[in-house]
Amino acid sequence: MSEVLRGDLRQSLRKKQFDNIYLIYGEEKMYIKADTDFLVEKLMGKNPPEFNYHKFDKDYELDEIAVAVQVAPFMSEYNVVKISDLDVNDDKSFPKSSLERLISIIDNVPDSTVLIFTYPTLKQDMKKLGSSFTKLKNHIKKRGTVCAVKRETDLSLARQIIKWADKRGVKIEQADAFKLQEYAGFDLNMIKNELDKLCNYVGDGGIITTEDIENLVTKQLEANIFHLTDSIVTGNSDRAFSILETLFYQKAEPNEIVNVISMSYIDYYRARVAFESGVSIDEAAKDFDYGRRAFALKNAGGKTRRIPTEMLRESLSEITETTAKLRSVSANGKIMIEALVAKLLILSEKKES
Repeated sequence: MSEVLRGDLRQSLRKKQFDNIYLIYGEEKMYIKADTDFLVEKLMGKNPPEFNYHKFDKDYELDEIAVAVQVAPFMSEYNVVKISDLDVNDDKSFPKSSLERLISIIDNVPDSTVLIFTYPTLKQDMKKLGSSFTKLKNHIKKRGTVCAVKRETDLSLARQIIKWADKRGVKIEQADAFKLQEYAGFDLNMIKNELDKLCNYVGDGGIITTEDIENLVTKQLEANIFHLTDSIVTGNSDRAFSILETLFYQKAEPNEIVNVISMSYIDYYRARVAFESGVSIDEAAKDFDYGRRAFALKNAGGKTRRIPTEMLRESLSEITETTAKLRSVSANGKIMIEALVAKLLILSEKKES
């Protein structure tokens, strides 16, 4: 009964040393899915029988989970229950009483059942796991195995990229592996997709060069900043701060972030004013000489129909103030950007009357 590292978890599973309860969570979603699949495979083989394998991916009815946990295995050593992405911190869909019921279910797991809590897609802040999740984690740790799959360091991720390429019969230098990280960000699925693209391009026995990366890899930095502004305008604070964390990891400069935010908000404001004035987006794009960027104004137009003009004005004022501070004050640019995003999110809560 413990909290273990990924390597230790894998080693114990290879030896078929199983616990009755597992919690696999953290930041590296690709690894969480891989480790969960590996656990299920070691318990039940590559093709788990349906009558001994119960999956809860969206509908988390506690009565159904309680029944599934108590099922006796049929022609198999174990009955496996897998619960994916259960957000116990969401008080609306999962109140405190549900958490207490879930803990009661955990306390009554029979020896023939393996109960798995896994988080292959739900975003989790490792520094702020939330009181309910922490309570669940600590309870499971007393009765089973907890594995926190933390984000790779730059160096270990570069080594992983080299290993992935090597398995494809392709070579990539460590410096270029770092370059791939810089462009693709820290999402392993994104990195793997971009690496597969490069491997297919150079072919078996080929060498991925810096030029290949420059020409073929989708540069996520600016795209992420645009996604950030979309998340702010729609009031999605979790996604906004998650993207902001990615940008800081990608070493985006505060001035670069605020400039793209400013550009996006100007698009939003122009689209909103055009809508109020009865001017078409195509006309506005011509008036403001958007040229090839006309698509940006069209995208903005679809998002600003119900956004108050005053909110956009106040937001632009905050952006202008932050831009001036970044240029004149020797303060922490990261903190300034975080504060700006928080202010813009508060303003985004203003709805059209």
